Amino acid sequence: MSAQQPLCVLIAAMGGQGGGVLVDWLVGAARHAGFPAQATSIPGVAQRTGATTYYFELYPARDAPGDPVFCLFPSGGDVDLMVALEPTEAGRALERGFVTEHTTVITSARRLYSTAEKSVASDGGLDPAIVLHALDAAAANLYRMDPPAHEDVRLNALMFGAIAATGILPLEAEDYRNGIEQGGVAVEANLAGFERGREALSAPPSIATQAPGLSYQRPPAGFETEIERFPETLRSLVGHALARLVDYQDPAYVKLYLERLQAVVALERDDDENREDYPLSATVARRLGAWMSYEDLIRVAQLKTRPGRLARIRAELDAEAGEPVAIRDFFKPRRQEIAAVLPSVFARIVSRRDLRPDRAGTGLALRWPTFTVLGFAALRMLAGMRFLRRWSYGYATEQAAIERWLAAVRFAAAHDLDLARRCAKLALWARGYGEVRARGMARIDALLSDFSARVVKDPEGLRRDLDAALDAARHDPDRNSVPVAGPVIATRATR
Repeated sequence: MSAQQPLCVLIAAMGGQGGGVLVDWLVGAARHAGFPAQATSIPGVAQRTGATTYYFELYPARDAPGDPVFCLFPSGGDVDLMVALEPTEAGRALERGFVTEHTTVITSARRLYSTAEKSVASDGGLDPAIVLHALDAAAANLYRMDPPAHEDVRLNALMFGAIAATGILPLEAEDYRNGIEQGGVAVEANLAGFERGREALSAPPSIATQAPGLSYQRPPAGFETEIERFPETLRSLVGHALARLVDYQDPAYVKLYLERLQAVVALERDDDENREDYPLSATVARRLGAWMSYEDLIRVAQLKTRPGRLARIRAELDAEAGEPVAIRDFFKPRRQEIAAVLPSVFARIVSRRDLRPDRAGTGLALRWPTFTVLGFAALRMLAGMRFLRRWSYGYATEQAAIERWLAAVRFAAAHDLDLARRCAKLALWARGYGEVRARGMARIDALLSDFSARVVKDPEGLRRDLDAALDAARHDPDRNSVPVAGPVIATRATR
């Protein structure tokens, strides 16, 4: 751009990614270099996973006649550099006309899933490869940054280094470093991330031209022989499920999963048409693993006390070493969730009390100081109850429902494999907890009622009903949304 117009930088970030800190660094770097500059923000829901847009303009002349006039928000066709800390946010900028043939785009490859994606049953995630293809065709240049997995390199610092490496802004490396130093936020770690970002962009652009593959967890040790008994196309998926279930319960629970899945694989192995890819077995493997790791209070406590959770939250807050951070988790288990982790005799007493229609949602409302000594210890004790889960009312209820579903799948497979696959996908409704799970389980119960007779007498009608149920599970998030385990508020203590 000429000195008649400012250079324009649009930054799209999600809550917790440090987009505000990044734009503050840009302002500090511009001031250190002596260029007039201005930054504004266009907030969305700037808490966790809420999208927020930051806009920065720099007038590329130190001796500007008078005071340059800056805009408060971007205009289509004027953006020189678009930086996205989440890839689908770059797609949003393209959709709104901010990415044109003279725009350079830098985007992170790391996905943060939106509420809309999470609320869809099964895999509701958008494919970023589609977005990146469109950006590659529309932008002057497209760079994809692959952030390292470990926590000591902050994504905003990495992107700050990438901005410097493009050379679009008339700033020297020392100006950028000064912006970080004057910001005073985790200076040493952010300077290291800045240097890594400069190095990453100096390499050939890394542009995603293929859909990303699925990332599977490493299977637990000791189950190699059992995994080898499955068809090769299923082994990664089965290993992933085993890792999840051994973490959720124990090796004996893993063996129960394997026995259930082998019975389905045996049915499909006799079918010549589907023998290579085993579509029914793949569906059951995925949905069975998810259902058997159903979420209860024990699981919530286990996830809330994961090693590294505090370090991750501190990194998201850009808290300095030694700076105190207070974390409070919110829990509101209903009587049903409390009853589910108790033995059946006690569960019936708890679940019956005060369950009139106007009191059905009563329970506990807790604001829990998770990372105090006593708060953490209490949650660890609850998480340790997983070895008592087999004697709980919730476990008995869930396992009975799973067996009923698997029996329906096996019966349908003996008559119509396509119908069996639809029945297997019906487990999409076994999700969430509380009212959401109760609705889903009621939907499964209704469809499995008289299932065997309908497979024989009315397969087409049953097929239509199953398709309608699956469509409702995937495309009706408002009515069938999944509640989160409990929000978290993390704050830095004032000094």
